Amino acid sequence: MTTDETRANIAMVDQTIRDAVPDSLKIAYAHAAQPALDAMRKYQDFLKDSLSQRTGADWRLGERYSRKFRFAMHGSMEADNMLTDATRDLAGGRARMMELALPLHAKIAPSHHDHADLSGDPRQNQVIGEVLAHIAECHSSRESYLDDARNDLDEARAFVREKHLLTLPEQANLRVVPTPEFERGVYTAGGFDPAPPQAASKLREYNDYMLRLLSLHEGIPGHYVQFEAAGGIQPAARRALRARYGSGPYVEGWAQYGEQMMLEQGFLNHSPELELTFAKQQLRVIANAILDVRLQMLNMTDQEALDFLEKQAFQEHQEAVEKLQRAKATAAQLPEYYVGWTQWNKLRDAIEKAHGPSFNLAGFHDRALEEGAVPLEALRQLILQAPRQP
Repeated sequence: MTTDETRANIAMVDQTIRDAVPDSLKIAYAHAAQPALDAMRKYQDFLKDSLSQRTGADWRLGERYSRKFRFAMHGSMEADNMLTDATRDLAGGRARMMELALPLHAKIAPSHHDHADLSGDPRQNQVIGEVLAHIAECHSSRESYLDDARNDLDEARAFVREKHLLTLPEQANLRVVPTPEFERGVYTAGGFDPAPPQAASKLREYNDYMLRLLSLHEGIPGHYVQFEAAGGIQPAARRALRARYGSGPYVEGWAQYGEQMMLEQGFLNHSPELELTFAKQQLRVIANAILDVRLQMLNMTDQEALDFLEKQAFQEHQEAVEKLQRAKATAAQLPEYYVGWTQWNKLRDAIEKAHGPSFNLAGFHDRALEEGAVPLEALRQLILQAPRQP
């Protein structure tokens, strides 16, 4: 946890929640909140005045990372094996982006002749980079960002209903709001940085197409639908356990898989710009997994990390800076996206093979979501034992 996060948590308890407490409970709240505030301020002082001065300390987990990774992935994969797979997929992802970028490049920069004088990574970086830079010019303003996200969610909701891809929650309780301050420590896409150059970088990264993908990931059919479905798990004790100890690969993998599934079904009429942006996002998922292992186990330096994210995964500078900070603070969390995404695809393939012609995509989604965040191998067994396909 960073000092920014502790400061935001203190503000949440001391201001945000306190202001919302009914008058009849304010005295009781003050009595309960004070010990918590004292402890948080003491911890903040420790981070600022003590821990920050320990120049000889190493934040890397080293060999301990393998154990944490194993627990986080529920024993489904080892860190070194994942690094091998992700490194292979990184090369495949870049090749796929090049394939998608070439026809777009011919339209936006015909005079460059696809940079045929270059080869390998330099040519990929030039061609793909120019197309992504062109796409990035179409983005929201600081003022329109939230409204644009709301419109994107409406578009996604309508598409899911039209295609009957899954059962949407009956509640109309999905709202787009600025990221609460206490959550901005490592998850920053929903908030704005005060410095204009940083804001410009973020808006280019989360351009019109990436914002659509973000809306799919966080909203529909992603995390919002997922957590609303999990809210119906019975009995209540099971619901509480799966909420508290839920599988990270299940959670993050579903949202990533949901984006992929929407594009497969023709979202935005197979827009080539959206396809390339999604390929970039897939590359980011792969690169983030590689970053996590190399930082924690292989002594990757900060500059090596930034160069890798920006030059190999086409991330804007501010996104790369924040991803480096996140990887340092949340070891073994970033790989959950990559591991979960690959496992969700394997799960769907296995269930589709088991059902044959009777396989129903919406039925599979509803069945998988109703179990809540269980490890994906356990989910496969649960569905095969009691498929309940419509």
